[in-house]
Amino acid sequence: MNVLRFKKGYKDWETTYDVELDYEYDERLEKKMSSLIICRQDLGKKAVVPWQVFENYATGHMEGTFADASGLRIGRVNGKLSITQGYNFNVVIHQDQIEAIRRAAKNLVEDVSSSVENILKEYALRA
Repeated sequence: MNVLRFKKGYKDWETTYDVELDYEYDERLEKKMSSLIICRQDLGKKAVVPWQVFENYATGHMEGTFADASGLRIGRVNGKLSITQGYNFNVVIHQDQIEAIRRAAKNLVEDVSSSVENILKEYALRA
């Protein structure tokens, strides 16, 4: 997992939070993003956002509000991405932060030791 930290006060950012990028390997043994974990250290809480949902909002392919059974709610407000979970977990992700997250995810997916992936694929083919 890779972690990005966004600190309150830099630019107009309202909150300090960490973003963990989680990934998995698909059936073809290729790395793909699976989720975005947003951690508020000051609250000791996390929200897990499915990567595809985040990506749809980040690229503008999704309108309205996304909500799931865990209380996670995602929506666009004034060009920013608002993520809430429960009553006291709220994070506003600015456009420059969205772009940084997407860049880091792209680098994470592409920046895999090809030798490690080749060994994994070779081992899986033998099994």
